Parts: sequence; structure tokens; C-alpha cells
Amino acid sequence: MRMQIVNQMTQQDNNAALTNDKTSLGVDSRLFWDEKASEYTLPFEEKTVARTNQVIDLLERKGIIVAGTHILDVGSGPGTFALPLALLGASVTALDISDKMLLRLIAEAQRVDVTVARTVRASWKEIDPDTEALSGAFDIVLTALSQAVEDEEDILKMEKCSRQWCVYIATGKIQRHPTCNKIRRMLSLSLNPRPDIRNIRKTLKQMGRIFSYTSFPITIEETKTMQELALDLARSVEAQGRGVDQSRILTAIATLFRDREQHESVQCKRRSVTGVLIWRGNEK
Repeated sequence: MRMQIVNQMTQQDNNAALTNDKTSLGVDSRLFWDEKASEYTLPFEEKTVARTNQVIDLLERKGIIVAGTHILDVGSGPGTFALPLALLGASVTALDISDKMLLRLIAEAQRVDVTVARTVRASWKEIDPDTEALSGAFDIVLTALSQAVEDEEDILKMEKCSRQWCVYIATGKIQRHPTCNKIRRMLSLSLNPRPDIRNIRKTLKQMGRIFSYTSFPITIEETKTMQELALDLARSVEAQGRGVDQSRILTAIATLFRDREQHESVQCKRRSVTGVLIWRGNEK
């Protein structure tokens, strides 16, 4: 990202950008994901499905055959993995905290003429797998880029539902332009992803699990205006459950771009890795 720093954001700028005027419940809230659902990339958009297929190809190289299996997709979103897996002949149950995410999934399934066995609207952190007839019901339990599974208790639920395999997909270290990191620090935003594949690797080791780990490099290049950058940052603040005033964030960002108008574009480049953890869910 090409940036010229004229004045640093001050702590006063930071405090002004964050306000309790707007209440947000963050990523653990159904309402947060309902609001976000319409913004999600659909499963069969070119870049999205290419990344999904990269993971599916890896599973099959590891001897995990998708066709004919029963799969539980935890935190399915609009069907990023659920629908491509269903197209390959899997019987997929999609579980998500958000009604609107599941409605987008159903609409996309109808568009591409694929059947999803079942949708479950529930929080993974609150659900009882026995009550919902999920325990021991699946050959593969998968979660991809979802905050639904973040700790040992969440992992144990995955294993309880799996007859064979558990698959965890998440982002690892992110490399941003130093000025992007500076802005995030000013807003008290983490520089690490959530979920973070490194945390789950550590947890699995502590649990004594034997797993395989594979990672793929990801580079994302986007052109955004300052307004769009401010919107992205506002969403990140809201994801932490904090109130936010987007216009004040925009004003703070503008101090870093004194030579640009707010409608002018900025090239944004981000490098990261997508990690894939695979282990036997039935071998405790």
C-alpha cells in the first residue's frame, strides 16, 4: 500500500473514533452476523471457489474422500465449503448462528441446483450435540474461517460429532503495510486474525492430538477509497463488541493522507497464509 504519513494519529483521535453511541455485540452475536451476511462473497465466485477447491484437493490427497460422506460444516456462512462439498456428492449439514447466512446458503443452493441435507441455526458454543442428533453422525466435521471453534471445549464438540475426521481451516500470520498496522494499533485492534490457526495448533498439541498441518499463501490486492478503509476498520471495531463512529474514524485516517482527497483510491495489499489442520476425531 502506498502511503505518506503527514501527521500521526494521536490517542485523542483514537478515542474520538470510538464511541458508545452505537452498541455492537460483536462476533458472538447472531445479530452481528445477520448484518454481515449480505456482504459475504458467494461460494462460487471465481477466487472464492478456487481457494475452497485447493483445500478439498488437499483433503483428497490425504485420503479423505468427499463423495458419499456425511459432513458437518460448523459456522458454514453462506455455504463457502458446504455447497462445493455437496456438489461433489457429500451429504452436508450446515450449521451457523445466523438465519440470514443460512438463507443465503439456501438461495445459492437452489441457484446451482444442489441439495443440502440439513441446515441448523445455532451457536456452536451453546448447542448440545446430543439434543440436535449431531453426536457421532458425521464422517467429517469441518470448520472454515469461523469464530465458532476457538478453544478446547469447541474442539471436543467437533470430535464428539465426528466418526472419522476433523478439519480446521483458518488464517495464520498476516503481513500488512506498516501504516495499516499503525492505524489498527491506534484503534486498539489486534494485528492477528480471529480465528488464528496458530492458536488451534497449540491447543491440539496440548490436548495430545496427532494432526497434519498444511498452509497455502494468500495475497489479496484491493483498491479502496478512504471511506472504504474507514468502513473496514469500523467493522473490525464492531466485531470486538465496541461502539464506533465511522465518520470519526474517517477523519482520523484522513490525517495520514493529507495529499489525497477522501474519494481517491489507495492500493491495499495483504499477505497471509491459510492453514489446514486434519486429525482423527475418533482417536482421543
